[in-house]
Amino acid sequence: MVPLLLLTLVGLYRPENWQVFPSLDEIRCISATGPEIYVATPAGVCVLDRSRYRLIRTLNPADGLTGEVRLCAHNPSRGDVFITTDEHIYHFIPSTGRIEELLAPFKTVSSIGIAKDGAYFETDAGLFFRSRDANDFASVSESPPDLTWYGSRDTLKPRDFPVLTPYFVMDEQLVNHQIALVRPDRGAKRLFAATRDYGILVYNLRTGFSEAHIRFGPSSVAVGRMARLDNRLWFIGGETAVSLDSASEWRYFLTRPGDLSVSGFRLLLGNVTTLERDQGLSALFADSAGLLLGTGYGIYSLGSDNKLAEVLSLPVQVNGLLRLRDSIIFGTERGLFLSTGDSVVEYNDPYGATDWGVFDIAEASGTAYFGALGGIVSRTADGRWFRYVPPGFDLKQPVRALAAAGTRVFMATGASITALDTKDGSYTVIDAARGLPVSQINSLYADDRYLWIASPGLISRLDYTQELR
Repeated sequence: MVPLLLLTLVGLYRPENWQVFPSLDEIRCISATGPEIYVATPAGVCVLDRSRYRLIRTLNPADGLTGEVRLCAHNPSRGDVFITTDEHIYHFIPSTGRIEELLAPFKTVSSIGIAKDGAYFETDAGLFFRSRDANDFASVSESPPDLTWYGSRDTLKPRDFPVLTPYFVMDEQLVNHQIALVRPDRGAKRLFAATRDYGILVYNLRTGFSEAHIRFGPSSVAVGRMARLDNRLWFIGGETAVSLDSASEWRYFLTRPGDLSVSGFRLLLGNVTTLERDQGLSALFADSAGLLLGTGYGIYSLGSDNKLAEVLSLPVQVNGLLRLRDSIIFGTERGLFLSTGDSVVEYNDPYGATDWGVFDIAEASGTAYFGALGGIVSRTADGRWFRYVPPGFDLKQPVRALAAAGTRVFMATGASITALDTKDGSYTVIDAARGLPVSQINSLYADDRYLWIASPGLISRLDYTQELR
């Protein structure tokens, strides 16, 4: 039976345009086939290419999964992959790229045991068997002794492999992370070791040495803001900053300094993450002059002297920032303001609204865009104002996340994103039917090809040049 959600996705959801990076802080299961590795995280199942350990795709709610992912297990007897979530069981068929929900006489699965002729399931309703020739689950009293178990009865433990001694890995910040889960791929003589709050280490069982670290995506702490600096995209939230460079390499920083060069200055991420932890980072703007940071208490700058300086103390949260030559434009729920030296000037709503709140700011091609109630307001470089109200928009709903690139402007409200093309005034809604895998959006960032979407424990990337053609 094909789930209703999948029916709604037909013709709209194109998974080839999406890349979803879930947090690898918690890995619940690893299962390897010949060419691929399947990694279960709460937000979805990551499918990795085994030869390069690169993320191919992530199976997530946009593909039809409901609830947090619990287990994944490759079933060689039928060539599919079992996936369990909260009270649901599915199988993924690699040859078609589709997920189908299975009708089962149970709700939750604690363990999956793989045999040559099928799979066994330990569930809340007892033990069941599904053979390779049957579509139904049969109740059984016992299982054979030579099963490969996934889940609570996992066949293998880290202590089974002395090569992993001392059973933890030390990261760049000299923090130890415990190895919690192992899965060998004996055909290639590799061992995959899932490490808490870190990722996956790949060991060569012939040499005993680690030969790869699989790390991508944010930490489990929600990413609050994104910015591009020194040809890297930065994701900042909580005590963590994560960067993604042009070679698709991910780097992670806690409260210790991370170095990068921009016109000769060094960014001390410890200052940024400390500010985030103490005051809450609500706005971020980066350019060649350094960083501007907005919090619930004011505006700060971080420049070439590596020092965090308070620019302006405010009694209200800063929602968006933009540098305009020697001045700073900032938005709050009380309106839009221009700060120059010691003076602060308010921009009145050009359309006369009395409740003039600004909830985010973006800029592209010399035009500034301001997220407001029920839509966005823009100001061109020559001082002209425009207002955009998408069809059917709730006029009382604030646009709290905004991004712009070229003629495209992306605005997020609730569980959807509305894309505006200012070239022709057209609007396109990006929601679950198109593959948006989340219902909460913290921030947006757009470059000349991708729209990046930050959500709790998840980063999504949409190739909008293909999606919106």
